[in-house]
Amino acid sequence: MEAYMTLSAKKEKPEMSFNKSDTAFSIAAVICGFLYWYLIRILRFGAGTTIFAVILFAVTLTYMSKSGIKQNSKSLVCMTMAALLTAQIFIFDNGFIAGLSFIMLSAVYVYWVCLSANRRVDNRISVYIMSDAVKQLLVIPFANFGCCAAGINGISKDKKFKKILPAAIGILIFTPFIVAVITLLVSADSAFEEFVNKAFDYIKLYRVFNFIIQVLAGIPVAFYIYGLVYGNIKGRYADRITAESTDRAAYSVRFAPKSAIYAVLTVFNVIYLVFFTVQAVYLFSAFGGSLPEEFSYAEYARRGFFELCAVAVINLGILIVTHLFAKREPKTEPKLLHIQTLITSLFTILLIITALSKMVMYIDRFGLTQLRVFTSWFMVLLSFIFLIICVRQMVRFNSSKLIVTGFVIWFLLLSFSNVDGLIAKYNIERYKNGTLAELDISTIGQLSDAAVPHLYDLYKNTQDAGLRDQIERTLLYREHTTQSDIRQFNCQKNLADKIRAELRIVLSEAEDQVH
Repeated sequence: MEAYMTLSAKKEKPEMSFNKSDTAFSIAAVICGFLYWYLIRILRFGAGTTIFAVILFAVTLTYMSKSGIKQNSKSLVCMTMAALLTAQIFIFDNGFIAGLSFIMLSAVYVYWVCLSANRRVDNRISVYIMSDAVKQLLVIPFANFGCCAAGINGISKDKKFKKILPAAIGILIFTPFIVAVITLLVSADSAFEEFVNKAFDYIKLYRVFNFIIQVLAGIPVAFYIYGLVYGNIKGRYADRITAESTDRAAYSVRFAPKSAIYAVLTVFNVIYLVFFTVQAVYLFSAFGGSLPEEFSYAEYARRGFFELCAVAVINLGILIVTHLFAKREPKTEPKLLHIQTLITSLFTILLIITALSKMVMYIDRFGLTQLRVFTSWFMVLLSFIFLIICVRQMVRFNSSKLIVTGFVIWFLLLSFSNVDGLIAKYNIERYKNGTLAELDISTIGQLSDAAVPHLYDLYKNTQDAGLRDQIERTLLYREHTTQSDIRQFNCQKNLADKIRAELRIVLSEAEDQVH
């Protein structure tokens, strides 16, 4: 198999050169590495993540500007998307979506650096975006991983810092021993203990250790950030992966005979045809709103979802493998492969439509939950991808760009749809107008603070004493489980805290009237 990288292992390493901007950015990267662990709460994203993102983008943008890198229209689109994602984390309270937004934000930062430095494998969004992902996420950052240390070492050439830097590093390394000695001396003498307590009244031992851990854990983060940005700006190892090397690697793995590929696809398509034929009544009953006798609504919807996931994943895997390994000449696409791919994609779309119809029926009877919203969102995304695959088999166009663009737009719609607020509002409104038989307050209570305004609205307007009592317990329980600092702040949580405070006042006044 031909090598995926264009440079051989024996080739000499590119030289490293550092100017004042490079050295300054190495220090900034170390600070960002520390802030990564200090500001971001992985299980509770909030304002800390937004602050970190703003700092990281600002520092990187400044370094790029000092290095002569100017923003272009495509990199500005990336910055706009990063701004939307940071705003989403700052505004909304859904932890799962915030986590996805953080992952997306990290990917956007990497791609923004790539676009700004003009280091893409292809100058458009195409199938080569996978090569860009490998190069930008792995090759450039890790190939330049030690550059940050070399950049910091440049400071030592300045006489002012020649002695300060080693001294600071030495103190940092021996900080645990310093703390241990102070602790022992405090235990040995009460006068010294009183002095230390007064001098370090605010400083706690666990804070010192947390600080040390965050600094040390931030070093790999700093090295990664610096390696990524420095490597792209200087072009160091940026030519390791090219369009030509990608094409050669892709061609080298096309060893499977076409007859074998066609036979496999034919077998799978026949299986799907038989499946649809045998299960026709069961699969299409949801279109008419009817339910097979042997199923409950819950079993019916779950069965459809798992069928969707299994078939979609299998089909995607089949199509990827067949197109990757099918033996053919470069730039050629056999007609029979197109036909088989089209049939497989159409079968998948048909099952997705059927599963969606069953999910709609299930939601109509039982209301919304997070799982139902997320799975429905995923179903629509899958149908979009397979629809693009279908059209691509008949017309040549840049399908990769359309799929990436569609995914980004669909993800942003999910992020800004206020999922938990939407679920609470939908279920409560349907309960109030009588189309939902039962309102599960405990399930709504498991949603994020986005649901609190809708619950409180129902609390103020219902005359059902039992329902009011349920809502009270739910809201006040969340009061004790959502305490956080500014790093975990978001606008929806802040509003929910105000509502809980108002509820406390209402309950206190009601209690005073009773007495």
